[in-house]
Amino acid sequence: MVAKYVSCFVGRAHRLLFFVGCTASVLVAVQTPSSLAASAATESSTANDPGTGTAATASPAPENGGQVNVKAYGAVGDGVTNDTAAFTKALAACAEAGGGTCLVPEGTYLISPSGITNSPHKPSVLSGVHLIGAGQNSILKVAGMPTDHLLLCEGDNWSVQNLTFDMGDYTPPVGLAAIACKGNNWRVSNCAIVKSGRWAIAAFGGNNWSIERNVIRRTVPGARPIVGAILVTRREEVWPSHGRVIDNICEGGGITFAGDDGIIAGNRISRSGYGSGIFVQGSPSTHSPTITGNICSEGSSGYDDSQGGKLWSVNGFEVWAPDAVVCNNIAHHNDGGGFAIGGPNSIVIGNKAYNNGRGHRGYAGFNARINAAKGTSASHSIFIGNSSYDQDLGYKEGAGLSDIKQIGNDYNHNRMGAGKSFSAGGQMPLSPDMKSKLRALAESSDLPDNARQAAHSYLAR
Repeated sequence: MVAKYVSCFVGRAHRLLFFVGCTASVLVAVQTPSSLAASAATESSTANDPGTGTAATASPAPENGGQVNVKAYGAVGDGVTNDTAAFTKALAACAEAGGGTCLVPEGTYLISPSGITNSPHKPSVLSGVHLIGAGQNSILKVAGMPTDHLLLCEGDNWSVQNLTFDMGDYTPPVGLAAIACKGNNWRVSNCAIVKSGRWAIAAFGGNNWSIERNVIRRTVPGARPIVGAILVTRREEVWPSHGRVIDNICEGGGITFAGDDGIIAGNRISRSGYGSGIFVQGSPSTHSPTITGNICSEGSSGYDDSQGGKLWSVNGFEVWAPDAVVCNNIAHHNDGGGFAIGGPNSIVIGNKAYNNGRGHRGYAGFNARINAAKGTSASHSIFIGNSSYDQDLGYKEGAGLSDIKQIGNDYNHNRMGAGKSFSAGGQMPLSPDMKSKLRALAESSDLPDNARQAAHSYLAR
């Protein structure tokens, strides 16, 4: 379903193919994750027994593109022995061979607080290296308060898959994550990050990468500051482009995203206690994001550094980027509003908001915003075929907005009314780019019927 929505407006075949998994030329193409997991399980029974004292000397040097097993480098996986050095050696062997696969059989592997590295901020997963576990029982567990990223990955065409990262509810210094990602054409998929104290996965810059099908559970109460599950931000002064955050489950933390032409699709966010379930930055860091098929629920009041450290109500979605497509998402039972749109020339279509503003007055399912200090607003955007009910307001708008088109929306059945402060100014025609996006969306059979019909009716004028 996510792929169908994306195909409506991405318009670039190579991006869509990568997104739906029809090709994996820049990733692990030789074996599927399941076959790699099976291979890991097989090798775990045949690798040298670390207890015999032979594993440390075996340390086979792989050929380019070959496989190694962390147990052949001395890893034990008994939850007691510190296995950091074994992971460092095995990954280094793959990197020195020019690339390869490092298999992690089932077991609990203790990793030092300084992470899998020989020195501060030295990456361990490098270009062409694939760290593959056997599934949820291949566990990397931090052995104390982290002093570095647990796993730092940097380069091109690498991947981390099928692993569990146990972060022990520790809250490390700001800027650290369980998995830190840098480079191009990489993937982090099918991993679980449990007891996450701060960020679980952080992407710094890079192009054409994917964070997909991960499960993140953040259980630390009252950490200061409360942060989130997935962070996408710049590397030095370079912002990401064509990044994808898709089909992730995030409990206790949300997604913060920046970059050009990104896709945020099919994610399930619950109980975010900071900012919004999904927060998308604005210009100049972010342009033309696609936010589709996500559900954000149960966001609760939390610490917000942008509000001077006060507890602040959490919205379902907050999107400040220009030229955004916000399509077929759901926001419900959040302390704040459902959707907050602050980027110009955005298309907000076929979304649903209900039961937001829990315990707080004046919140709406859909909010059009303006930030004069940063020179951005939701002006020249179109809201079409959305529904909002069981909040105080269906729609709410900041003063000073203009040319916001409202077409076929249902803002009724709310406690205080349908809408408040509709924008002034003439109705300017859609730009060719917006019209092209809307035409593509109107052809999607997965778009709610009312939204599709409203789009067709508008385009026929």
